[in-house]
Amino acid sequence: MPDPVINPHDPVFVSYRHSDGIVLAAELTWLLRAAGIPVWRDVDDLPPGDTDARLQQAIDEGISGAIIIITPQIADSRVVREIEAPRLLNLHRAAPAFALGIVNAVHADSGAVDYDAPDRVLGMEPPELRSVDQKSATRDGLVAMARQMLWHRIAAIRPLVSASGGELRMSLQTRNTPQVYDRTDADLDIRIRPSTHEKLPSAAGLQDLAQTARFLPDAITRAGATAVRIEGGAHLSVALAIGAAIPSTRVGPMTVVDGRGVSWASTTEPQLFDRARLRIVRQSSASVTPPHDRRPEVAAYVDLQSPRSDAAFDQFLATHTGTLVAWQHITSSADGLLEPSDGGNIAAEAAARLRELSMSNANALVHLIVRGPFGTAVLMARLTNTLRIIAYEWDESDSVEATSSDRATRRLQLCARPLPPEQSNTCTSRRADVARPRSWRVLGRPPGRGPQLWLSHSISPAHTRSSRSTCSPASD
Repeated sequence: MPDPVINPHDPVFVSYRHSDGIVLAAELTWLLRAAGIPVWRDVDDLPPGDTDARLQQAIDEGISGAIIIITPQIADSRVVREIEAPRLLNLHRAAPAFALGIVNAVHADSGAVDYDAPDRVLGMEPPELRSVDQKSATRDGLVAMARQMLWHRIAAIRPLVSASGGELRMSLQTRNTPQVYDRTDADLDIRIRPSTHEKLPSAAGLQDLAQTARFLPDAITRAGATAVRIEGGAHLSVALAIGAAIPSTRVGPMTVVDGRGVSWASTTEPQLFDRARLRIVRQSSASVTPPHDRRPEVAAYVDLQSPRSDAAFDQFLATHTGTLVAWQHITSSADGLLEPSDGGNIAAEAAARLRELSMSNANALVHLIVRGPFGTAVLMARLTNTLRIIAYEWDESDSVEATSSDRATRRLQLCARPLPPEQSNTCTSRRADVARPRSWRVLGRPPGRGPQLWLSHSISPAHTRSSRSTCSPASD
């Protein structure tokens, strides 16, 4: 009998016991999706009908890998023991391209992970599953499993990337319903958790993204890609995050195709052109004494839509009096819609102006509010890898109190390199945060109401100040 044919673009199957594994399965599922890996999970994807038959059909009709979550009660699951595990193990034995992993939540008396538990609780002959890659059921373990599955997927698609001329294709969405059918034929399908907020992305989804987006540069390198193509659409803070995660210094040409099928392509590094694409319509250098214990702060509002809208930025300035040493309001120099064919140059000039604003103020931290096309946000952010930026999400909802319906909501911090390990578990106020080494952090809630997440390290409680009129707390 010939070996099964494994399509590397097919989803990863998550097998678990509902009674004590459903929370772990959900966390793992969203980390995999944030890493770009489609997932088949029963609560999202099992169609009506005979459960046993539908599960067998899901496994037999096409998956690229699987993860079995071993919990103390999994031995009581007939479905896992008799249907899912045997079929998944047969695929693992028969097809080297099939990726099988185990998340192990069972501990020995010593407190360490019990690596013999999978064979024991599933009735396998040792060391059948002990030799399978096992990760602990901690958050770090789940992130490590997502990384290993990503590396396996990238290794499998490397020949396909080469055959396509070296272009790696990514699909990005932040608003779609979580289902296995929400995938394309892209090499990576990045999805984050749906938000309960009318306008803002999910805070938990941004945590997932922050812990997986750091794998993107190495994934692109491992794939042998010389160019990247991103299709879809997303909240602008996520667009900025993905762009910052794939800097031009690591990856060559980039094309962004928006939801209307319009292409925005990178052109050059940050620079100011003789024929200016942008103009500064308002600016100020405030008479504020630069702080001695942290970086100074500046603000930039890049408004690339027509007609321009000043309300949110005016609110922001009103609530940041005394903290900004300078600010600029930047718009397109032309009236009307942007020309997509000039999108790369627009992004390059915007990045150059952000660099100039920061560098002329002692390498200040930049509070960045962007209003414009998805494509320009991605292309601009990939050119700002030398800057420390706090990105804001545009919020026009009525979900939070404000003096106006338009707000800029603080969402995440984007910068060039991660927080050093020795500082990864430290929690401080917003003022102290900006003096830290370059980092990426999820923001947006007042003290005690939300997560603080560093790009490559751990989660700790947020200690950030909120400004009700301009930095509205997320409600998801």
